Amino acid sequence: MAPLVQPWQAGQELAACLCLGAAAGALRSLAPPKGRGAILPDFLLVGLLLTLLQSYAAGYSAAGSLRWYMLAGGMTGAAAAQALLTPAAAFLFRLAALPLHALGWLWKQTGARAWAAFLAARAAKKAEKRRRKNEQNTLPKEQKLLYNSNV
Repeated sequence: MAPLVQPWQAGQELAACLCLGAAAGALRSLAPPKGRGAILPDFLLVGLLLTLLQSYAAGYSAAGSLRWYMLAGGMTGAAAAQALLTPAAAFLFRLAALPLHALGWLWKQTGARAWAAFLAARAAKKAEKRRRKNEQNTLPKEQKLLYNSNV
């Protein structure tokens, strides 16, 4: 039978597990919150949280084993940290990506100009080739035709 835990000890363990859950939730907030990219981080969050809680329970807990209130505290801490930090992390990622967006816009503008110049040069080259070909295919001036009686 597991040892009996005093209420103040259970409160300390709950606070410790809440902090461990908050640390795991803070790591999870760096990953995408929705969509296909969120499945693997969710699984990793659960595995990390269970590993942290189990190692805490085995090493530092007065009970010596994982209890339900430790799991509840860990899940609550993870959910709270993720809910608080995900919008901040998304904002920071967008803020960090602004220079990349500006470079992409600049590249797009110069690329569009270069593409337009390429198309104009190609059209001019094609027109010049057509003009030269038409000059070469001009027929000579009409001369007097002599009557050929052999025909």
